[in-house]
Amino acid sequence: MTQFLKSIPLANPFPPQQAYLAIEQKPADAAEKRRLEALRRHVQAHSHTVDLRGLAGAVKKLLGAGYEVGCGSAHVWVLRAGETERLAIVADRLTTAYRDWFEPSREQPPATSRSPHRRLAIPAATLASAAGAS
Repeated sequence: MTQFLKSIPLANPFPPQQAYLAIEQKPADAAEKRRLEALRRHVQAHSHTVDLRGLAGAVKKLLGAGYEVGCGSAHVWVLRAGETERLAIVADRLTTAYRDWFEPSREQPPATSRSPHRRLAIPAATLASAAGAS
């Protein structure tokens, strides 16, 4: 006889998201910088959430007029009104790695001896002994 296992339904199958704000463009002026700093404090205070798209209302309220705010499947994006390039994004720290405008890019390869642009210096004595051995 086949016995079926009883499953316990999950109340919420998705883990909480860890929200963070990445500001991808330099603030246009001191007022925008203050608004973005206030937004960052708000996001940090509400970092653990089931669905961070729920922060969109607060994002709109904190930034005020002059900004377009929208949601993707698991993020909130911010544009300056009339612009196409994203100003900032609220995303999940567990699944994304957006960077602030002032942080160095991660696209640069690490500086190792294997990189053709950044080779380690070879001492002159080593070069001389290698040339004599040939």
